[in-house]
Amino acid sequence: MIALRTLISPNRPWIHLLYLGMFFFGWLYQPPTRLEAITGLASMAGFIALYVFAMRRMDWTLFPAALITTLLGLILIPQTLGGGVYFVFAAAMLGRLDWTPRLWAAMALLAVTSITAVWIYAPTPFFALAMAGLAAMAAGGSMIAARHERQADEAEETRSRAAREAAEAERQRIARDLHDLLGQTLSTVTLKAEIAERLMSQDGERAITELQAIQSISRQALADMREAVIGLRGRKLGDAMRESVQRLADAGVAAELEGKEDTGRLSDLASTALAMVTREAVTNIIRHANASSAKLGFFRQGDAVRLIIRDNGRGGADPDGGGLSGLRARLEGLGGALEVGPVNRDEGTLLTARLTDQAESEGQSQ
Repeated sequence: MIALRTLISPNRPWIHLLYLGMFFFGWLYQPPTRLEAITGLASMAGFIALYVFAMRRMDWTLFPAALITTLLGLILIPQTLGGGVYFVFAAAMLGRLDWTPRLWAAMALLAVTSITAVWIYAPTPFFALAMAGLAAMAAGGSMIAARHERQADEAEETRSRAAREAAEAERQRIARDLHDLLGQTLSTVTLKAEIAERLMSQDGERAITELQAIQSISRQALADMREAVIGLRGRKLGDAMRESVQRLADAGVAAELEGKEDTGRLSDLASTALAMVTREAVTNIIRHANASSAKLGFFRQGDAVRLIIRDNGRGGADPDGGGLSGLRARLEGLGGALEVGPVNRDEGTLLTARLTDQAESEGQSQ
């Protein structure tokens, strides 16, 4: 069903069917015979069907539809002057098409034909000129309405495309966040489960402690997953760095914090992004680096901030790996950058995340 708003919109062709009322003005001037009335009403019903068909398609069928409508006007105008309204509809239909040389020729032929026919049967020359002017207005109005309709369709397509792109971006964000948030957590759970298994027969009390830690980490993982899905992480860099030091220690990696700058002054976006970098980097150290020590540092110089994470492991980190490439995309989206090196074996890994964060300067200016 066509919506009422679509039916009455001036950019759509359906409301123009009201102009068919002009057909009956001729009957007021010259009452029809019974046969003329039946012929007029039957031809009007056929025209409406043709008009709806052609205007719904909006293609080459408008040419033959306009021709048939013109012939209908030529047949009916000797019986009633109201038949001239079909010339107006023919002009309106042609006005919906793109203006090409072929369309200009069709409009010129329609103008000559309709003006001549109306001039012959009109009671006064003024009537013929008025009908010609009305046809010209119909063609012009139809052309403008068609342009507005095309613009509206293009705008709707743009909105639909933007919605699809936003949905895809959200899907990628969720996938990236789940990887960033849960990678380290699941690695830690696995490690603690192995420790608990080894301690079960040697130190039951410590084994229970490790199992309790697994429960706590698992609950945090569920919370992290929910936050990732709804996009309300607000992850604090300071918390992530302290948690990472503890998790590295649990994995047997001596870790320490560097830098004296206050991470609490970071904006939420910058803090979250850098926290994700921290978690991913520490996950890689635990899972792949085979390192014995690591250092995590945060440094600020004006609006420029740096997060540096280094280890003395076996190196060889892939800068374009799935996790690091996702983090790089996250930082680049905030105008930052991610650097990984050295990547040679036995030289450890140095990861540097750079951002320009204006949270502090904005707070001072308020």
